[in-house]
Amino acid sequence: MHDTALKFWLPEPAERALSEFARLQGSSISSMLREFLATHCYGIYVVQLLRDMDPQIFKDPDIRFSISSQDDGRKIRKITYWVPELGKNVAPVKIWVSKRLRADLQALANHVKMPLSQYLREIVISRLLGHGMLPKRPEMLEAAPLLSAQDWCEDKEVPWVEADEETYRKSPDGRKETEWEDE
Repeated sequence: MHDTALKFWLPEPAERALSEFARLQGSSISSMLREFLATHCYGIYVVQLLRDMDPQIFKDPDIRFSISSQDDGRKIRKITYWVPELGKNVAPVKIWVSKRLRADLQALANHVKMPLSQYLREIVISRLLGHGMLPKRPEMLEAAPLLSAQDWCEDKEVPWVEADEETYRKSPDGRKETEWEDE
């Protein structure tokens, strides 16, 4: 169902508001964003019909996995965490949606001659903070992304920066390198 990735960035204040709102609603950020975007594309009537047909339609799928260990007693594990380097005051967002929803959002973004990631950013900010926040584009919404932020949204190669485990866990797109060193 949710088989296609959508990537965009938000200014950190908007991301904090999104996280707080998701917590207040008892929802995950991903499921809330899927519903925001579906409502934007199809309207509240269709979204309600979809919810009536399948109450779990916007929810996160149950993901189960196990982590194997290679501890042979003679080596110690050294883990290095990496996250995309996107710039100051920029929070990366990556969610999984249906191919159809992504294609419909892309068509709407094309219609207004806007990159999909910018279009998504404006949808989220307007749904979360109101349309009045967008016309003036206040300083709060003017994050300082690096050029790589747009590249990351378009699945192009970007620089990576070493991070601590907490930053890695908060990032929607990180990688972990494990090395085994002699004791």
